[in-house]
Amino acid sequence: MWNRRWKMMWWVWLIVCGCVAPLSESVSPTIENFTETDAAGNILRIDPDDWRIQERFRNEVRVRPPFPNPTANGIVSLIVEYNTTAPLGRIDVLSTNTAGNPIFIARWNVAISFGTEFYRLNLAPLAVSGNLNELRGRLFRIRLLDSFGNLITYGDIKFAD
Repeated sequence: MWNRRWKMMWWVWLIVCGCVAPLSESVSPTIENFTETDAAGNILRIDPDDWRIQERFRNEVRVRPPFPNPTANGIVSLIVEYNTTAPLGRIDVLSTNTAGNPIFIARWNVAISFGTEFYRLNLAPLAVSGNLNELRGRLFRIRLLDSFGNLITYGDIKFAD
């Protein structure tokens, strides 16, 4: 009897959740430009496609462009501002390595719902060989996702020549 109820509940859940259309997320498929910043985080040149907050996170999360960009050593800093009713729990940072494979870069535990957090990213794992010279002069797209895999924002980071 319980087995039958569980099956019925599972089918109801599947129908209800499967019919809900996700909010649209606009992502440019091409990596062409980047928002240039100095070592202090000052914006020198803006790429309007970078670091746009997706609709479901609008007014809740703000991501300042990473700095410095371009990076010489693969270390960049990100400042994220939160204004949510409940903490996001975590943010996963993903990209694609030089071989074209998706790669997990970082996971940030987010325990605050209001305030500013400072994060450092080490982008060296983007080089399959482990050699930073493999990354010189290249652009990489960085994606920030919530704990459910929803895209928060994305932007491009360049490695200095």
